[in-house]
Amino acid sequence: MRKIIISGLVTGIISGMLLFLVCFYVEFAAEMELMTLLLNVDFIYDGGLNIVLEVALHLVVSVILATVLKWLYVYRKELYMPGMVTVGAVTTLLYFILSTLAVQNLELYGYIGFTLWVILHIGYLESLHLMYRLGM
Repeated sequence: MRKIIISGLVTGIISGMLLFLVCFYVEFAAEMELMTLLLNVDFIYDGGLNIVLEVALHLVVSVILATVLKWLYVYRKELYMPGMVTVGAVTTLLYFILSTLAVQNLELYGYIGFTLWVILHIGYLESLHLMYRLGM
């Protein structure tokens, strides 16, 4: 179990940071606020959080997902792909939930933002899967 927790920690941080950095680049280059949406917690805490704390919260979620998926990958192979699909579906739905709950207006460019959100989260799941296959 210790190996799974360490694997979840490493793969969750790596893939979560990759997702964050790509969303940051999209926000910087295209002025599409995907990073802001990814880190959006303003509807939970009204005081405004530091960007470092928002990234840390994002990485905690990524580590939890990576650990659960790694456990499924090792111990319950038959549930691994349904787990990946479920996580993909939930992250897709989070686009609508987070953009609706956001206190500030986010510039997401409609379907373009949604499509990029889905593609980037599929890339997140692919990076997790690749790291699991490589033995991480």
